[in-house]
Amino acid sequence: MANSTVTLQAVATYLKSYPDLAPLVQQTAGGVSLQPLCRIASNAMTEMIAQMFNWKFNHFALPVFYTNSWQQDYALNVVNLGWLENGIVVDINNTALPQPIYPLEAVKDLPRTSTQYGTPGQVMWFPNDQLVYATWGATNTGGGVGPNPQPNSVISKLLGVTTTPNNPLLQCADAFGNYWVVTTFGTTGATNPFIANLNPVFPTPNAPTTVATTVTDGSVVWTAVNPKGQGIRCNPLPAQTGVVYQFNLFGQYRPFAFSNGLFSAWSQTIEPIPDDFSKYFLDGCVAMAYEHAPDAKLRGKAADMKNNWMKSLMDAKVSGDRERENNGFYPATGLLQTPWQVFPGPAWPFQLPF
Repeated sequence: MANSTVTLQAVATYLKSYPDLAPLVQQTAGGVSLQPLCRIASNAMTEMIAQMFNWKFNHFALPVFYTNSWQQDYALNVVNLGWLENGIVVDINNTALPQPIYPLEAVKDLPRTSTQYGTPGQVMWFPNDQLVYATWGATNTGGGVGPNPQPNSVISKLLGVTTTPNNPLLQCADAFGNYWVVTTFGTTGATNPFIANLNPVFPTPNAPTTVATTVTDGSVVWTAVNPKGQGIRCNPLPAQTGVVYQFNLFGQYRPFAFSNGLFSAWSQTIEPIPDDFSKYFLDGCVAMAYEHAPDAKLRGKAADMKNNWMKSLMDAKVSGDRERENNGFYPATGLLQTPWQVFPGPAWPFQLPF
């Protein structure tokens, strides 16, 4: 069920109730008049979905994914992530009830690492084109099965196994700058499926429901991902044959623009802002509209109106912060100067000898 029933047409009607603003939102032939209103509405949306306003209505779950042998980065077809809030990992193949669950800490940046201790405890997001990818058929240095998928090699499923199978990386880049992830496990074909440029399509912020291009490689299926979509890096590095963890991550949508794609029609709603918060959105549109007024005296009203609007948003934010925070403290050093083998954190929080 959608959050909002308030349309861009309703926003225009509301703004036209202000005589000073009516000329800005008049509808004319050819859709030219959409642009001032789209820009005004987009500005209001950007302010309301800013990072300091972590509204629960703007919270969403990312697609789940599973850890693979020596794979720190996981490309996703997520195209509207603003920032990560938190998450959990589930020991998904553990037959115990309930299955073990561990917290994840969302951070701003993580370097590549070869450290493989313990449960993944930290995550960050990167644009997909900044993640690490395999090259199909490239030489695997060091002998044995390396990170690159090879001809006629088995890529084993991650669910229903006791330990992580010894797989190559489940994502690769082709010679044409396209990125692909495994979506069906099996055995690769005898020849590189990415010899020619497949010119893949994939979801975008303007068309988030686009079905991504797939390519069959033996019995393996690869799916294209948006290079500027959002993927995940975890820490520490999953072990070669360790536990398979399911990542359940949660974030906030980035602001949606009303000037392109699905957000250019009069029938488009102000989703994800719900109806009971539409008052704040409309007030913001009024303040932003005064910034676009042709008369200098009218533009002079914009600063005070915007300040009053931001104060009302802060009041709304504070009213939603009455619930107790779920935070805790982890000891960084021993009470008796006993050295720790691993630095405490979400991946390894309890090391005290009691």
